[in-house]
Amino acid sequence: MKYLLTSVVLLATVLFFALQASGQEVYVEWPIEEGIVYESGARLVRSGSFRLNDQGRGTLVIGGLAERIDESMVQVNLSENWSLVSRLFRRATSPDKLSAANVLILSLEEELKSNRRTLAMRDALLQAYTEELSMIQANRKVGGDELLLVEDLVEHADFWRKRVKELKYLMLELELEMDELAQARVYIDKKLLESNEQRVTTEGQLVLQLSGPINGQSEIKVDYIARDARWMPVYDASVQADGAISLKRFAKVQQSTKNAWDGVPLTFTVGRPTQSLAPPEIAAQTLTLIPSQSTHAYELAPAAQNRKDGSLMQESPRLLSAEGVSTQAMGALERYEFIPANTALVAGSGKPERIFIDEFSLSGKLAYLALPEASDEAYQLVSATNWSRQRLLPGSVNILTDGIYRGAFQMKLPTPGDTLRLPLGQDARVRCSRQRLIDQCSSTAFGGSRKTTQSFELKVENQHNRAIELSIEDRVPISNTSDIEVEVEELAGGKLDAATGKITWDLMMGPLEKRTIVFSYTITFPKRHALLGL
Repeated sequence: MKYLLTSVVLLATVLFFALQASGQEVYVEWPIEEGIVYESGARLVRSGSFRLNDQGRGTLVIGGLAERIDESMVQVNLSENWSLVSRLFRRATSPDKLSAANVLILSLEEELKSNRRTLAMRDALLQAYTEELSMIQANRKVGGDELLLVEDLVEHADFWRKRVKELKYLMLELELEMDELAQARVYIDKKLLESNEQRVTTEGQLVLQLSGPINGQSEIKVDYIARDARWMPVYDASVQADGAISLKRFAKVQQSTKNAWDGVPLTFTVGRPTQSLAPPEIAAQTLTLIPSQSTHAYELAPAAQNRKDGSLMQESPRLLSAEGVSTQAMGALERYEFIPANTALVAGSGKPERIFIDEFSLSGKLAYLALPEASDEAYQLVSATNWSRQRLLPGSVNILTDGIYRGAFQMKLPTPGDTLRLPLGQDARVRCSRQRLIDQCSSTAFGGSRKTTQSFELKVENQHNRAIELSIEDRVPISNTSDIEVEVEELAGGKLDAATGKITWDLMMGPLEKRTIVFSYTITFPKRHALLGL
């Protein structure tokens, strides 16, 4: 079979030059030389040499392409005096793979026939041995009136014993051989199924009709945009005890073009590939106010999966689907390009691969945020102000402190000039509890109104042997109708945002320090109504 496949390759080579001379379609599979991967889509470049026939014409079929490409954006780079007569993109079976599959199928069918013949012969021989053994066992009793000597009886028994043993061994060898033949048949059937599937498997093919100098030869470069490819940034953030942040940037890329990118130089670009030769119109930039979630988005994701190289990778397959949102839509600042130092293998089956891009540091400052209404334990944060110089993009961030994986979160970037905050999880040694002071709460009625006063106590404790910065956030209710009035009675030094009702206390807590904060407010509402939401 090895020699048969070698002959097929030699025949294909001869046919290649014969088809070029005759002007028929010449099929080639040029390797991918480089790739530019966008948030959605990838621009791939292939090139190779082609010779026209003695009439200055030729039809080149570039195969092995993705089945989903942007046909309007295919670019062909030709030499001087060469012309592109026509261009066609189609989905068809590779002639090389089809020919190889047909040859392999013929060989497998012959193997299958030989296997069946051999199996039938071995089965027939096994049946003969089985019948002989049955005959021996049926006639092992000595019959007749003749009296045998002891020596003759021993010789008679030895004969039967040796023959039975010989038959048993022969039958065992046959059964083992038949088992091997059965396993080989299963393997052949599997390869036949794969080969038949190969014959109907399609690929993308670019058909180029070219003209130029007689017998002219030229290098041709083709680049096209494959739709089934994308990437997004992910980070590993290692935070030191002094607040320094070491960030490793990775590109999480996946593609379903059915062609593996093995050692292809890749560039990862923010944005989308150009969809037309014509320049796009610049749309208006509209600003919209939405509720800020920056102070309450500190929940950590489930544990990540450890890769063989020791890096961390999100276990969830949604990272490039449900969460694979355009970084422009999430607030990308510029059209950045990232070129990794090393090439990698990216399977064409859609399996995601994480490729290291670079590593950099940010100077950070550790602080704490307490949300006593949600939890008694404060959240530890690290803030950085020089983040915008490092071409950061929104993406998933794995947090590590002291070499321990703490969790992951989806990072959203603040406005340039604002502080970037990375959550490190909760710290049980910085606590802030919240309790309603029942003895200080009251409710009175006068005229057509009712007034209720609510009072709360926050107990703050720093159990560290070092000073810390702590922000505490709580709230007073806000009214959505003029019939309800809210009046703040006591804030204990807190700052109130009247629009949202949020109260913020910024504290510097000494080692092992404890504090108590009391705040209260009064609500006035119509007597005939019940008050909801308190």
